[in-house]
Amino acid sequence: MMQLNITTDYGIRVVLYLAQKNGMANSTEICEKMGIPHTYMHKIARSLKNVGILREIRGSTGGFVLTKDPDSLSVLTIVNAFEKTMSINRCLEEDEFCSRDAAPYCEVRALYTEIQAELNKRMDVKISTFLKP
Repeated sequence: MMQLNITTDYGIRVVLYLAQKNGMANSTEICEKMGIPHTYMHKIARSLKNVGILREIRGSTGGFVLTKDPDSLSVLTIVNAFEKTMSINRCLEEDEFCSRDAAPYCEVRALYTEIQAELNKRMDVKISTFLKP
């Protein structure tokens, strides 16, 4: 069964907390409020910074802020920052690898394609959806 890694879950929590706060928060605050071990924060922040979701403000009063509006940021975007692939099967990767060379006409691949499309659609929900009015 496909399962998101724990770092991905923590990355979603970091973004959600910063979106809810609508401002800067330091790593201690984020970790305490979202139940994230401090040992993960550096890795999470680096991944989110690399894809332009997070900015770090250094110094004693520094912390992290979102660089994107929660209305334009989806869960899928965050997941893609951490996961090597979200494809449910190897044949859905860009190179369409198939050990039978049947990708163009495979009935099972057609099913996988439908499932993948639904998964992507469901994960494309915007972070703002989770914010309380």
